[in-house]
Amino acid sequence: MKSSANSLRVLQVVLSLHPGGTERLVVELVKRLRPELSMAVCCLDEEGLWGEGLRREDIDVTALRRREGFRPQLGRAIASFARRHGTRVVHCHHYSPFVYASLARLWSPDLRIIFTEHGRLSDAPPSTKRRAANRVLSRAPREVVTVSSELKQHLVAEGFPTDKVNVIYNGIDVGPLPAPDARARVRRALDLADDALVIGTVARLDPVKDLGTLIDAMAPKEDGRPPATLLVVGDGAERAALETRAREAGVAGHVMFLGHREDARDLLAGCDIYANSSISEGISLTVLEAMAAGLPVVATAVGGTPEIVDATCGRLVPSRDPAALRATLAALGADPALRQTLGREARSRVETRFTLDRMVREYRDAYYAVAA
Repeated sequence: MKSSANSLRVLQVVLSLHPGGTERLVVELVKRLRPELSMAVCCLDEEGLWGEGLRREDIDVTALRRREGFRPQLGRAIASFARRHGTRVVHCHHYSPFVYASLARLWSPDLRIIFTEHGRLSDAPPSTKRRAANRVLSRAPREVVTVSSELKQHLVAEGFPTDKVNVIYNGIDVGPLPAPDARARVRRALDLADDALVIGTVARLDPVKDLGTLIDAMAPKEDGRPPATLLVVGDGAERAALETRAREAGVAGHVMFLGHREDARDLLAGCDIYANSSISEGISLTVLEAMAAGLPVVATAVGGTPEIVDATCGRLVPSRDPAALRATLAALGADPALRQTLGREARSRVETRFTLDRMVREYRDAYYAVAA
């Protein structure tokens, strides 16, 4: 059922709809709330693969194709698109869309803005430049949302009033546990031995994910053999450099770069451990999906990750520390019973706290609240 002409109209403003974690959440919000709310999407940059998919489902998607540098006229373009769509609520994802949507209020003062910060591009301290800008910009949104308590603290340090920032944790469609034969099926498809220790990671190949540290953690044992096979699912600008790094580390034969896969979640069934080596993270959807698949997680203790992973369902390690990451992966790799216990608790944690239905409901309530 499509939304009626009289329903609340919401415009999602994003960088693009190329495959990624934030972009997937936007697509889920649009699809799940569309029966009740009228939805449109404005991309500052390119439309992206998922934008094309939404357009095929008769959802209004526009791409502004931003050029380099600060472009204040994009605010006017967003205001124009919002008027065409009859939008009252604008939901901005990440900081640049928030800045330009705030400028859009110069042309359309009645716009009600929700700003969600999903993460940071690095582990740098709060920006002095942003702190100055946010003295003005923080007045624009009716509601500011972060995906973790740690990220809320960061936004407050950058000038947003603490009582204006709320936390809505990311959520996923938990789904069923992988079928009993899924492990063997995935391993046959990837030509992996049944008794091999397989570590998986799903990520955009970007510096913030620091996959080089994870590759370094695969360094050979004393007998010359790497301790496991690493599956890297995802693509990005860093791919060639990471492939070179694997060759130079002598582990190229044990690191499989699978590229972007629409079946990435299915591949988790063939893994024994899930690893995340980011230097900064909001609330990782791929970590949640690994937990839903019953996998123990070894992750860096950054951003919001400690809010979803603790000693009951995985292990946390310092960022940029391949030795600590390697030792922790090796310890879990040597203890199948512990992996099973941690994986069971990981799934339970997602089922009770990180569901997609809960997240969508909280954003729906936020849209109605700011429009009231």
